[in-house]
Amino acid sequence: MPLTITWAARDMGLDANAIALLRDDMTERTAVRALIDHDDTGAALRLALRLMPRGYVVPWLCQCVRAEALDDDALDGLLVAEAWLRERGEARRRSALAFASERHYVGIGAMVAASAAWSEGFMLDGEGREVAPVAPQLMAIVASAALLTLASTRPDFDAQCRAFVASAMGLLPPEVSE
Repeated sequence: MPLTITWAARDMGLDANAIALLRDDMTERTAVRALIDHDDTGAALRLALRLMPRGYVVPWLCQCVRAEALDDDALDGLLVAEAWLRERGEARRRSALAFASERHYVGIGAMVAASAAWSEGFMLDGEGREVAPVAPQLMAIVASAALLTLASTRPDFDAQCRAFVASAMGLLPPEVSE
């Protein structure tokens, strides 16, 4: 079943007011713009990440995070995610998962690493055994959490979110003109 706009909004935990602005017949870009036009920049960013092609999320996230001044832990998480991008094997994915887990999924670095770890594969139990496939929305959830956390450290949260959304718009499926 194809992902609809409202399903994506629910996946990302958007509130009822944000979801009320959206319709399934909207394009991805129109839906994100509707949230921006109503000054819900955080929701727009979260929805954009869920609607972005999966293969673009982690590289784009790394690009956004790398452009910012980072503390050591955030930089370490970024490096773990970038290592997975260069060598997309299970060992790198599990390394990213371990990095995020050791930090209890708290902080920009942990969330960037988790986005790489949850881009594919299986969830693991405490013993490292595969227990279930990673839910498709988890990567977008932690990627948006990393960017929202990063935006919250800047003097103007909304302006930072708008900048992230503007960058993301080019990665959403193009609008079809008739």
